[in-house]
Amino acid sequence: MVRSAKAYHLFGGWRGGQPAEMNSLQEVLLRVSAMVENLPETGELDLNQVKVLEVDSGYVVIDARVMLF
Repeated sequence: MVRSAKAYHLFGGWRGGQPAEMNSLQEVLLRVSAMVENLPETGELDLNQVKVLEVDSGYVVIDARVMLF
């Protein structure tokens, strides 16, 4: 799924930046998936912005909004 994104090539380093930690990106996607599976009342989820950091640095979710039904 990650590799099929149009912006995938940017994770390899953009404008001289370090490559993103792909394992961290996969982890955040799996955690969001598990959260939605465990909380079926989740109606909407907005993570804006998710920053995938350099190798061995993880990720940061800057802002999140969850709507429950």
